[in-house]
Amino acid sequence: MEEMGIKSAYAYNVMMKLYLETGQLERVHDMFRDMEEKGVEPDVFSVDNLLAAYIAADDVEGLMKVLNKVNPHQKLLNWHGHASAAKAFMKAGMQTRALMALLEAERRITPKNGRVAYGFLLHTYTELGMYPEAERIWRFYKSKVPPCNSMYLCRITVLLKMNDIEGANKALKEWETKCVSYNDFRLTNLVVDAYCKEGLVEKAVALVDEAIEKGRTPYANTWYRLAGGFFKTGQVLKAVDMTRKALASATHPWKLDLTYVLMSLNHFMDQKDVEAAEEMASLLQKLVPLTRDVYHCLLKTYVRAGKPVSDLLDRMNKDGLEADEETDKILTGE
Repeated sequence: MEEMGIKSAYAYNVMMKLYLETGQLERVHDMFRDMEEKGVEPDVFSVDNLLAAYIAADDVEGLMKVLNKVNPHQKLLNWHGHASAAKAFMKAGMQTRALMALLEAERRITPKNGRVAYGFLLHTYTELGMYPEAERIWRFYKSKVPPCNSMYLCRITVLLKMNDIEGANKALKEWETKCVSYNDFRLTNLVVDAYCKEGLVEKAVALVDEAIEKGRTPYANTWYRLAGGFFKTGQVLKAVDMTRKALASATHPWKLDLTYVLMSLNHFMDQKDVEAAEEMASLLQKLVPLTRDVYHCLLKTYVRAGKPVSDLLDRMNKDGLEADEETDKILTGE
């Protein structure tokens, strides 16, 4: 580094970060040793990079050596360094040390980084199963940081990890009163998804309807979540309708799980409804290329309805999907 004319901690930090991102962990240690040998004063980012290298290697012993070495120098360890160490201790099953690191991280939080830091602590205490501590952090979080989407997104996520759906719904209502200028449906989606997974789709629908009445616009994946809820409770017609609505309302390419699309197409197959199946496939194709599974559902529908399949097979081939053994079985009625 000296030969390159690099004498500042900033330049070393850039190199250490690069080595971290490319998985060259030993080079990170080499850089830090070089700093020490050349008398270059490390800063908080230097130590963060060194900690990250030990964490990436699952080297808890090395991590502890760094903490013991730099801990007396307050400026070299901020909340993030202790928080990163806490995650490593958690992974190693060292919960007591993880807790100590979290408490130290909490002491290092400043107004500038409070939003991110308190959110991290909230999640981490929840993962440790320390719900009273999570509640304490939430109260402190609210008293120190102005209300915002990310704060309540974090809160609702944590409550759902605790299987407290009604608590999450209550937090959602609180968010709506404090962050009225936001039209962010992600928070509503979290609670909608939780209700649907529990088979409480009517509550999910009521939540969406209430949000619409307040002037907020559901996302396409909101309707898709409701489709899952209706499928779960055996309300197939409503599920199919919600799936269709989700596809029709999507405005850009969407990385969606095709589960409910395929379930809808299977319903059309049972009904021998080629027109409805093609309509859904057309909506889907505007968002993503049709998959082999989708084409096979269409083929089954055509076969059951007694419709010719030559044009459909041509479309499938043009999309780069050649007929396979499963295709042949469908065509022969097996």
